[in-house]
Amino acid sequence: HLYMHLNQPAIAPPGECVPNVELFRRLAKTMGFTDEHWDLDDWEMLRRCYDWDAPVMKGITLETLKEKGWMRLDVGLPDERTPHATGDFKTPSGKCEFASSLAAGGNFVVPVWRSGYEAMQPGTPVDPVPNYIPSVETMMPDGASAFPINLVSPKPHAFLNTQYANEPTQQRRQGEQIIVIHPIDAGPRSIEQGSYVRVFNDRGAFEARAEVSEDVSPGLMMTNVGHWPGLNRSGTAVNSTTSTRHCNLGQAGTYSDNRVDVQRV
Repeated sequence: HLYMHLNQPAIAPPGECVPNVELFRRLAKTMGFTDEHWDLDDWEMLRRCYDWDAPVMKGITLETLKEKGWMRLDVGLPDERTPHATGDFKTPSGKCEFASSLAAGGNFVVPVWRSGYEAMQPGTPVDPVPNYIPSVETMMPDGASAFPINLVSPKPHAFLNTQYANEPTQQRRQGEQIIVIHPIDAGPRSIEQGSYVRVFNDRGAFEARAEVSEDVSPGLMMTNVGHWPGLNRSGTAVNSTTSTRHCNLGQAGTYSDNRVDVQRV
């Protein structure tokens, strides 16, 4: 988005709670790290985190943000803003690239996703042109026949990944681990609405409550990631079934290429 925000505390941390940054300060000092970074207060960290002299930050200072809470970046009004009228893409060529020159050096992770860290890139060869890659698990010998359903596991609504998954209020909002399955897949397996099921493959298994719905396609099931294994029925969760493979570009996980089967328990 095109706004700078300053999110200040609404209340003092209750009990023994501390902000994440303070927790990491304490951990760093306990582990013997002596970099000056760990002696900076929150305000000084903010001053060093941003390029306050950048053209888009014109008129924006930490002091004005403390007063106003948010300010729009100096990028022009919505009806006149043309950020790429003369190119200026964040690519080595400055152009919109169909064949990525960034990928010429092989597989990489964009530094912004590594907090600016650019070392230890994998560098394995990749196709610089976006291409369709079929499901690896389907292409494996007997892959689709042994485990005929693909399982996707998007983020939960009430947890932040696995954070807050042990907090009673958020547990009530999220509910127990469910699996959404199409009636065509549920019928032959005697799975009904509310049935408890075991989802499994050769990597592992977990149990969940079935929701029979046409919200998913035949041959596809959905469950949410985030539930703690130790708080689930089976002591396991969805990532008991997912692969440790990385994708071909960017080293992301391949959690949505996950062949499984399901049975009523």
